[in-house]
Amino acid sequence: PIYAVEGKYLVIGEKDNQKLYLVTGEHIVWEKNIEGNLAKVSVNKNGYVSAIVTGTTHKSVIITYDAKGNELFKSYLASTIAVDSAISPDNSELAYAEVNTTGTAVQSSIKIISIDAVKEKNTEAKYTYTAPQNNLIMRIQYQDKNALVAMYEDGIHLFQNGTDTEILKLVEEGKKITFADIKLNNHVFRTVEKSTGLFQADTIIEIKNINTQKENMYTAEEVVKSVESYKNIIAINLGTEVEFIDTNGWLAKRYTSTQVIRNIVIGDGLAGVIYRDKIELINL
Repeated sequence: PIYAVEGKYLVIGEKDNQKLYLVTGEHIVWEKNIEGNLAKVSVNKNGYVSAIVTGTTHKSVIITYDAKGNELFKSYLASTIAVDSAISPDNSELAYAEVNTTGTAVQSSIKIISIDAVKEKNTEAKYTYTAPQNNLIMRIQYQDKNALVAMYEDGIHLFQNGTDTEILKLVEEGKKITFADIKLNNHVFRTVEKSTGLFQADTIIEIKNINTQKENMYTAEEVVKSVESYKNIIAINLGTEVEFIDTNGWLAKRYTSTQVIRNIVIGDGLAGVIYRDKIELINL
């Protein structure tokens, strides 16, 4: 399966297949059989869905649905590959990241389309942001006030009202940056390893508010194995221990295990700690 969750909505589909569902609570809101193969899906807090489809006469097709399952429009990409897509919190914009690999260099760009304009048969992009050559876009995420955040290989950018601003570097001389993400509410973060001795290192989690640019920091006195984030919580996997911190850089909870932790998932007030043979649920 491929899936995405926002608020009370879950969109789930069969990867490289045709089935697509929107779920809320215990109920299926709608289901579709799409033409082509599902590659990626996204949903906003109001249940609007975008689905990236491959395996048609175009390299990628992005289908946008409203909360009732009505198809609003399709975006056809003839020469580029769609990497990610997102719908704004107020249902007014579709943003998608695309990559062109047909030339001698990789060219990434982000396009924002007004959904209302498309309804009036105007399919021109409202904004287009073109990245430097060979700078690959990884994923995009809408925040409050229709602020769009994008993660590149070398940095995290904020796109708002036609302006492109780099807010966090992911490649920086003299720093070992190990993890980063853009899934927090109005915050982004990166983790930086800092040597404290022979075969020893701390990990500094740097959390930045995308609106105020204020930065908070938290230090884990070990090398971090993996990191997950959701809304205002970051889960730091230290191997047999998880530290849950908030966007203010404060420790919210520490969980200690006798087994090696493979992965962590986070929801509203709940976390799942995944082992080789079981999952334990923790209240946050």
